[in-house]
Amino acid sequence: MGQAMEAMKRKHLRVVAGMEVEVCLLQGDDSDTDLSVFSCTARDISGGGLSFYGNLLYPEFSLLRLRIPLNGIALNGYTNGEDIIKVMGKVMWSRKKKDDVTCYATGVQFLNIYEGDFQVLEKFVQENTSI
Repeated sequence: MGQAMEAMKRKHLRVVAGMEVEVCLLQGDDSDTDLSVFSCTARDISGGGLSFYGNLLYPEFSLLRLRIPLNGIALNGYTNGEDIIKVMGKVMWSRKKKDDVTCYATGVQFLNIYEGDFQVLEKFVQENTSI
């Protein structure tokens, strides 16, 4: 029943991902300067956000720039003909993974996403949901 309640609380349907995502931590000021870039493994993804595994504990509410490869999922003209969605996100939570002391799980809410990219993500989720 816990998973059913969690699914009801979410705005967007989520699916297990497993793809590598590029994560750039941004400075807190308006300089838009990258502090660091890391390759992380997406745990799950939806049109509203994603969670991933990585080697860092990210501060809550910090800003990230994400590059999400969807490997051929792009639809006619969406994502500017690329298979990579670029989006800004806000860290909603970050914590140590229970079974691995060197790995952290982080949840990110998308702050701005182009309509075409959102539609591509929604299509990706729908195609990868087993009902």
